Formats: sequence, C-alpha cells, structure tokens
Amino acid sequence: MFPETISEKLNDTVIAQAMKLSAEERQELVISYVLKAKEIWLVQGAEGFVMFESDEKVQLPVFPHRDLAQSFVTANGITGDCVNLSLDEFTETWLPGLQKNGVELVMFPTTSDVENLVMEADDLAAELIAD
Repeated sequence: MFPETISEKLNDTVIAQAMKLSAEERQELVISYVLKAKEIWLVQGAEGFVMFESDEKVQLPVFPHRDLAQSFVTANGITGDCVNLSLDEFTETWLPGLQKNGVELVMFPTTSDVENLVMEADDLAAELIAD
C-alpha cells in the first residue's frame, strides 16, 4: 500500500488507503516513513503551527508525507501550509523543546471524529533516534 521507497507524490489511492488506517497503523507509518525520508511534516497556519488544545493539553499534529498533511488540511477545512523539517532538526531542536513545554504529538491525525494516537516528545525521540 504505502511506498517502500521515498516518493515525492502519492497517488489518490494510496492517500485514501492511508487515511483509513487505524491509529496504531498511522503511528507506525509516521515512525517508519519519517526514518526513511529523513523529514517530518507539520501544518503552519497564519499564526504559527496548527495545534490542538483541550483540557490543558497542547498537541502538535505530525505527518509522514506532504500529501498526507495536505489531506488533513483539506478534510478539516484548515487554512495553512504543509511545512517539512529535517529529521535532525526535529529530533535535536523541536522534540526537546516540545517535551520541555509539555506539548504532545498527534501521530498523523485524519479527521476530528477518528481516534488518534498521541505520543510524548521523549517517546517519539526514542523511536526516531534508536534506529
């Protein structure tokens, strides 16, 4: 289903299949593809990066591929741009800062009515740096 190699563009069938994966499968996809691609994708709005806020929790959605981030933007009516960070910058700069600030990471969310897995920054760092 998802490309074994790095792909600049995903076809519509692959995107549709990826959007239907379970929360656990989407988490695995983020970790495995980000390690291959050496980059991770975020959504940046007019006032900064798109985050979810509820019950004193702040969460940053992360994506394994630009096209999947764009599908999230489109499906949820968000105004924003898909922005990539190198894996090194993300693990060395972003994850320590997110952990310090108590920001959790939502692993490839799709729509608001679908269950998503959340990881703490330290846990994601352990997954991404271990390999």
